[in-house]
Amino acid sequence: MHLPGSKSLSARELLLSAIGDTDSRVEGLLYARDTDLMVRALQGLGARISPWPPAGNPVEIQPIPGLWEETKQSGVSSNSGAGLEALASSDSLANHPNPPELEQPVQIECGLAGTVMRFLPALVVALGVPARFTADAAANKRPLRGLLEALASLGANWESDDPLDGIFPFTINSRRGDVPEVITVDTAASSQFVSALLLSAPLWGKPLTIRCKTPVVPSLPHIQMTLEALSLRGINATGSIQSDGTWQWRVEPDSVFGQDLAIEPDLSNAGPFLAAAGIIGGVVSVPGWPAHTSQVGDLWRQILPQFGMQVRHRCGVFTARGTGVLRAVSLDCSQCGELVPTIAALAAHASGVSHLEGLSHLRGHETDRLNALYQELQKLGIRCAITPEDGLEIIGIPRTQLGARLPSDQPLMMRAYEDHRMATFAALMGLYRTIQIDDIGATTKTLPDFPQMWAQVIGAPHEST
Repeated sequence: MHLPGSKSLSARELLLSAIGDTDSRVEGLLYARDTDLMVRALQGLGARISPWPPAGNPVEIQPIPGLWEETKQSGVSSNSGAGLEALASSDSLANHPNPPELEQPVQIECGLAGTVMRFLPALVVALGVPARFTADAAANKRPLRGLLEALASLGANWESDDPLDGIFPFTINSRRGDVPEVITVDTAASSQFVSALLLSAPLWGKPLTIRCKTPVVPSLPHIQMTLEALSLRGINATGSIQSDGTWQWRVEPDSVFGQDLAIEPDLSNAGPFLAAAGIIGGVVSVPGWPAHTSQVGDLWRQILPQFGMQVRHRCGVFTARGTGVLRAVSLDCSQCGELVPTIAALAAHASGVSHLEGLSHLRGHETDRLNALYQELQKLGIRCAITPEDGLEIIGIPRTQLGARLPSDQPLMMRAYEDHRMATFAALMGLYRTIQIDDIGATTKTLPDFPQMWAQVIGAPHEST
């Protein structure tokens, strides 16, 4: 399986390229709904991104103009940060001599993209640009308020059009005020709050420390991905755990290097195809799998063997082999929430009782994934329970046994909940029996060609409308 580029890496590199001190050239960018929304937002802020759609070509990105004029005029190395002294005395880039000049708020459509609805508010506050954010109706169920509260300490104010129904649509502005040395953020709902602040921190012109309010930080690998992306761009950004168990991160001011780079394949998206090999028996290989990566999807190397599958990583190719016989597992999934729907599908096909823990943050994804998994598993006749600690217990039924329990002649309708991970979960459950998925189009969020790719792996025709 040749997989498209990582959504998480694509979003980070698009944003950092848009605030770079020189042009960037990026290969392997994912073209899907989430990244398209990110590109349109950055273009609205003044970045030039071409060609888009990439159509397999490298993408040239010219950054938002005028961000680093002091650095260039100072004649010092941008790596020293001395050229940003003028910015250090400013409240934000709204006071920069060459900010993006926009009389009306820039319009930013978020869809259901967590990267857009979280990374872009932090960016526009750092730029000092007013912006109005709209989104799909389901976006109001996704956590965002914690980030907006943190941005308020950086001089932002925001106003919702309809606060009784949620946050979207809302308008955000920057107002003058001192930039604090330390800002705190509640990370219990999403690690993207931290990544949003980290990615925009270089623009503030002074050292910035981001501190968690509680020890709870789901999906730490995604924050590590952000730190590595910043480091690649010449930014000194580090994280450490404090004596009270909370995390904090510090970013030193500097200009962001333009870069030529390539995006890794999306390893999380490899999950459904690898899992299919375990469920029905067979071998799936994914080329371009990096030896070292910050992608959470690299955990498939550890997770699949616990289900009884054989894996191998050799010469950049990751191979998973299954026999159709799976065993139950006990897993802490607090750091790999995006993999849980596929893990749950494997558990549903395994012999025994699987225990999946650390799932509370799944309630704030594209949908309440914890409840959605519970509902869809029950629909298939698979016994499961949500634990008081927001875990999930699944009593699996091996594929060889299910046929005697459920009729397969009539398709069973399964819901995607407008969630790409739930749509691919449903496809995996279709290996039990004939199903229909109410919205296979949800996979366009990260895998626009999923139906064709799925048919290629399982060797069966499909109907898509």
